[in-house]
Amino acid sequence: MNKKELRKICLERRDTMSEEERSEASFHICQILLPLLQKKTVLSYYPFRSEVSLSYLNHFLPVAYPYCKEDNEMDALVPKYGHFKKNRYGIMEPDPEKSILIPKEKIDVVLVPCVGFDESGTRLGHGGGYYDRYLKDCPAFKIGIAFECQKVEELEADEWDIPLDMIITEKSSYESGPRLVHKIKKV
Repeated sequence: MNKKELRKICLERRDTMSEEERSEASFHICQILLPLLQKKTVLSYYPFRSEVSLSYLNHFLPVAYPYCKEDNEMDALVPKYGHFKKNRYGIMEPDPEKSILIPKEKIDVVLVPCVGFDESGTRLGHGGGYYDRYLKDCPAFKIGIAFECQKVEELEADEWDIPLDMIITEKSSYESGPRLVHKIKKV
């Protein structure tokens, strides 16, 4: 099955969750993450459509958010006084003129939204490549965020796909490689 077909299946699964189920699962994921992220510089995200909402976590931690630039690149910005605006995809992001840029090397942990994932840490995104380009030379610990229903048996990674160190759902965590949880504790 190709990535386009898998995206459709994973998004349908996520969309069939009730608002209450998504809310409860999102809250549970935030509770798992909160103690891991204390005293870390975190690149989080603003939820789009039926993605896992990290609003509870984002409320308690100072976090940066992705900003999609014209050249299909991404920056990490901390909005001053909560200034957000919708980008060309309809995703809320910080207003760059009212935000502080956080250099990539200063980010300790990146929370990456997933459309789909497998246990090996391979992530299926929306297909724009923003996160893969950002993560390519980013030393941060990379945590995929998804609902358990978005898990697939196996994803074929392209050469440009950046594997995640861990994926957290409301039911489990999938660690994928030598960096594992002890790395996040050191950060």
